[in-house]
Amino acid sequence: MIAFRAAERRRTFRAALLFVVLTAVLAFPLSVRPADHVMSASPDTNLFMWTLACDVHAFTHQPLRIFDANIYYPLRHTLAYSENLIGSAIIAAPILWLTGNSVLAMNLVALLSAALCGLGAYVLARQVGAGAAGAVVSGLVIAFSPPRFLRLDQLHLATIQWVPFGLASLHAYLGRGRPFDLRLSAAFFTVQALSSGHGCAFIPRSGPAEAGHHLPGREG
Repeated sequence: MIAFRAAERRRTFRAALLFVVLTAVLAFPLSVRPADHVMSASPDTNLFMWTLACDVHAFTHQPLRIFDANIYYPLRHTLAYSENLIGSAIIAAPILWLTGNSVLAMNLVALLSAALCGLGAYVLARQVGAGAAGAVVSGLVIAFSPPRFLRLDQLHLATIQWVPFGLASLHAYLGRGRPFDLRLSAAFFTVQALSSGHGCAFIPRSGPAEAGHHLPGREG
């Protein structure tokens, strides 16, 4: 059992490395110039950079009033007028604190979402019984299919990476009944809700409600 788990960890690490490399290659030249280039110069790009910076500022200055953004004064809770990106800001925070570069923070969040989508789909596929090769194919589809990968400049649509991790944890809970897996699933879905409300809309349609009857150890 220990040897099996060690081998599975090695396979997962190699899959993660593959998705990182493919993200860098397919996102070229953005992947080599993330500090001073953007995919598109648009109002959305400016909005996402502002939102991340606003969230990170609130983390250290007014965490309990994070939705009271500095727009539309004197109205309150104005961060809720659009995607709040709080989950993505957790990733962006160290980058902004170290560099103060909003372009770099936004780009790295977007690039990381692609690699994590691939890894999450790989983990989910392995959880439901796919072989390693099939799981890699699943990761390639989720990470690099045009409807998602070509939207890296639309951060609220690109950052759906926590959905497959949440589903994998939920499948694990239904199969083994461990409370830890259920808590982990809830954590992933919470971060997803804070990263992309659009992504949350996909969860009810992709859950294991139907597939649960076919999980190992569960009788129909």
